[in-house]
Amino acid sequence: MKKLPLWLNKIFAKKEGAIRTLVQITVFIGAVLLPVGIFHMICPMGGIATLTRFFSQGLFIPKTSISNFIILGAVLLVTIIAGPVFCGWICPLGSVQDWVRSLSNKLKIKRLTVPRYINTALSLLRFGVLALVIFATAKSLSLMFMRLDPYYALMHFWTGEVFPLSILILALTLILSLFIDRPWCRWFCPLGAVLSVIGKISIFKIKKPSSKCINCGSCHKACPVGLHPEEKEAVADIRCIRCGLCTPSCPPKVRTNKTNFIISFVSALFLLVVFFTVPLFTQKSSGTQAGGEITMNTTIQAASENLGISEKEILTKLGLPPTYETDTKLIDIEDDYEDIT
Repeated sequence: MKKLPLWLNKIFAKKEGAIRTLVQITVFIGAVLLPVGIFHMICPMGGIATLTRFFSQGLFIPKTSISNFIILGAVLLVTIIAGPVFCGWICPLGSVQDWVRSLSNKLKIKRLTVPRYINTALSLLRFGVLALVIFATAKSLSLMFMRLDPYYALMHFWTGEVFPLSILILALTLILSLFIDRPWCRWFCPLGAVLSVIGKISIFKIKKPSSKCINCGSCHKACPVGLHPEEKEAVADIRCIRCGLCTPSCPPKVRTNKTNFIISFVSALFLLVVFFTVPLFTQKSSGTQAGGEITMNTTIQAASENLGISEKEILTKLGLPPTYETDTKLIDIEDDYEDIT
């Protein structure tokens, strides 16, 4: 059967692609507007990183809290049901890689084809990065991955809190994204490593219309991680990020039903709500007393004014030396004193 023109496929897939892009933009803008302290609280990887200390000492590593566990739980639940939707719809770094790649298409930059065996081998690096993150975090009892994390660098490179190495890794990731779809997601993301394994046993799979498929390759061209959904009745590759774009890329006469895309869309909406309500709720529950609200981003000095007690008394209650700088945010005290959480 003759293949349909690529431009016709793009028109057909435009609506679904626009919906996904709208969700990605919403999450990205929301993450940018969040205070630095709260941003740490929406990172599912923070929930994984703090597990070792939580189970051994009952404490969180600095900059993490119960919200990391709640969000991690939501991400894992969605992954068990619908696969790694977080990767395909929610992760800001993944979205930016998509947008850079789209820009490169407009600039007529040729897409590099990575041989399948090399792509598969490189994807195993994610598990090595995951092991190193867990080991370094358990040993240092701090978010050591922040020093390398392009995800954090992307959202806060202007704050002065980002390590130069993470900015370099971010820059390399964006440059590679001009030629290769989602290089960080494919080969290095430690959270992606966890979600990919769980996604392998997810309840809902990405399926193709095997009785109608004409092997036109449109789904492969639409896949952000270079998979071949047309080759099997269900996509079993652990690199699938459940973006749902392979389904609407099918030519109209042979396209699948919208089940795959709808499941991913609903799952993404659920995660979006969780991401931007749980941290705010858990932060507010930390307490409002006397003159005002106390949050993780409140400085010791501001807390003194809100509570109506002296800075010296707060330092004493926290077990801090009297010379400790009172313009320090409460969340940042943990960087200097690991036992204060």
